[in-house]
This record gives sequence, C-alpha cells and structure tokens, in this order.
Amino acid sequence: MAAGGPASELILFIVAVIVAGSVAGGLAYVTTDIAHGMNDRGAMLADQLRTDFAIINDPNNIPVSGTGPYTYTFYIKNIGKEPIAFTPDAVQVFIDGSLIPAANLTFTDVNGASISSLDAYEVGVIKVTLGTALTSGDYYTVTVVLENGKKRSLVFKAP
Repeated sequence: MAAGGPASELILFIVAVIVAGSVAGGLAYVTTDIAHGMNDRGAMLADQLRTDFAIINDPNNIPVSGTGPYTYTFYIKNIGKEPIAFTPDAVQVFIDGSLIPAANLTFTDVNGASISSLDAYEVGVIKVTLGTALTSGDYYTVTVVLENGKKRSLVFKAP
C-alpha cells in the first residue's frame, strides 16, 4: 500500500504535464494565428495607403461631347506611390449610385492612347458614355472605385 501513494501522485503529475502541454500548444497555435492575421491586415493596409488617387475635374465644367450618346470626361490622377490598374475590369464608376456598365467606359491617357495602368503621379482619362444626357444645371455625384476598394467621389454640375 505504501507504494500506491507515490504511484498515484506520479500518474497525476504526468496527467497534469500532458494537460499543461496541450493548453500551451493550443495557446501557441492561437497566438501564431493572431500574429499572422495582424501581419496580413498590416500588409493590406500598407497597400491601401500606398495606393491613392484623386478626381481632378473642375466640378462646374465637366467636358461632354456628343448629341446622343453623350460622353462625359473625368480626369483621374494617381497620387499614390504604386501603379493602379486602369481598366473597366478593375475600376468601377457610379453616377448618383448607378453603376456604369464596363462597356460604357473608356480608359486612356491624356493623349487619348489606351492604357491598362496608371503610374504614380500620372493623369488618366475616364470617358463615360450615357444614352441620355444628364439634366443641365443639376448636380450629380460621380464615384470611382478601384479594385482594392479605395474610392473617391466628386459632386459636379452637369453642363
């Protein structure tokens, strides 16, 4: 009987070590998972901070051409440090909350040449073709959204 006491204490000690090791392993896994999540989120935030743009039109003088369909011209400047994709697949345009179909968008540089990306500090042109003219003198909001979710809006007066 005397040997039963130390044996049961040894068994309890081994069980306690196993349980403590399992808890430590679980905590290590959770901590590593949180650290990786923070690292990924930080990288995504850094990418968004390096990517920025502005709509640089005069809001009282939006260029328009055509008599039906009507083509409105918006100038976009990449004010970030990274190139941005500049295609109908990567950029969405909304006018007063209505999505403009990709088929109605044309992306060019300021000389009219077709481009697929906008380098840092370059100006690009988005031409939006609409079937009917915007009501002259009314105010509208154009919103441009990049593929990473960064968006800018401009309230403008229709010519």
